[in-house]
Amino acid sequence: MSFYFNTNNSINPIDTLVQMFKQSESSKLVKPVEMQKNLIQTKNATLSDLKTKLNSLFSIVKDLSLTGVKSNFQIKTAEISNPEIFSAVAESYATPANHIIFVQQLAKEDTVISSKFSKDGNEILNSEGAGVKTIRVTINGVSTDLNVDVASGDTNSTILNKIASAINSTLSEVIASVVNDTPTTARLVIKSKNTGSQYAISLSDVSGNLLANIGLDLNVISNRIASTDTSGGYLYTDVNLLDAKLTVDGINIVRGSNKISDVISGITIELKKVQNPGDTPVSLTIKTDASKVREKIESFINAYNDLIKFINDKTKTTTDGARSVFSGDYTLVKLKSELRLKISNPVAGEIAFLSDLGIKINADGSLSIVDSAKLDKLISTDITKVESLFNSSDGIAVRLKEFINPFVQIGGVVDQRINSGKEQIKRLDERIKSLNNLIDERAEDLRRQFAQLQSLYNAFVRQQAMVQQLTQILVP
Repeated sequence: MSFYFNTNNSINPIDTLVQMFKQSESSKLVKPVEMQKNLIQTKNATLSDLKTKLNSLFSIVKDLSLTGVKSNFQIKTAEISNPEIFSAVAESYATPANHIIFVQQLAKEDTVISSKFSKDGNEILNSEGAGVKTIRVTINGVSTDLNVDVASGDTNSTILNKIASAINSTLSEVIASVVNDTPTTARLVIKSKNTGSQYAISLSDVSGNLLANIGLDLNVISNRIASTDTSGGYLYTDVNLLDAKLTVDGINIVRGSNKISDVISGITIELKKVQNPGDTPVSLTIKTDASKVREKIESFINAYNDLIKFINDKTKTTTDGARSVFSGDYTLVKLKSELRLKISNPVAGEIAFLSDLGIKINADGSLSIVDSAKLDKLISTDITKVESLFNSSDGIAVRLKEFINPFVQIGGVVDQRINSGKEQIKRLDERIKSLNNLIDERAEDLRRQFAQLQSLYNAFVRQQAMVQQLTQILVP
């Protein structure tokens, strides 16, 4: 057998042989470990996806397990025969009923308007004179004194703006502004920020007669004289005009706001428009929001099916024997089995099974609505019984919530599996590093051996050449 090193090749034959050795050893020693690592990484990624799907279902069943005023089965809707008159929002604890409402008056912000003045004129200054003037503003039972510094040369517009500035910088329940009703004239408008007679505005002079000189004297304020196109006064002459007035089921109601939440328990009404005498009263019907309840149930079915399909895909073995990443895994197989038990075991009550709602458990473990009309009818007519199937002490949502919680909580079943996988990956990485080091050491030993053989071969070639030369000399 001949052994020959091609010394004419530009590629070092020893490097080629060493590289072939390393590839062979890596394939035999490292690749199986890397495949094991990749499998664990795939399993960990799958477990993370599993936890996401479990969390989605857990979030839904947690909501469906709520009871009392927080129950998702007691969602109410407010139907209004004429929504132009008012809007309404019903809380879950509102009692289903029909109410008749007639809106007689909307609540309003109290508004006081000064007399009309030429913007560039000096009538106010001429009547009042310069100096610090003190006015008093009373609203919601609280009186506040404000100082206004009237300077020599101030125009009517300047003084009105100084009054507005003093009010706005101090009071939070009143806003004042100067309105230019024409290009050359202006008026001061003082307005409550809140509606209702509780926030009626009262004004008075404390030192000086600044208010009186802008058309808001004691007589105007005390008697709530109406403002005109030129004279000062109130926009609403009767304090009672500031309150909202309506009848609810024939009962007279007076409130200081157009947003009313204390008349019918669980219902907030917001008035929009006054009705005229002879108009048809508006009906307000409170009932279970069947569409929202159905959406909740459908969300549960979708999340449950998404989880079951995922488990099926990751644990299946195909007809040709191909195995999924968790095929035969006890935890996932047991998880699916327990999930089925939680939704299939009977619940105490007239509605004991999902099938009573028209919901079927399919052969693959998924759920489907097979009788939509039945489900809708029960939601509309027997919502309490439907609710009990899910959120009673042993209801389906309660069972699932308690069962899934250990899987999704931090440090729970799934996290433990993932962390175990991470530890295995860490050990396998160390094993791969160790094997690669070992292969490198063996490769270097082999390189030295090949180098020695190369040296011997080169010496042999030289000796052979010398023998050939001697033979040529000695043999004529």
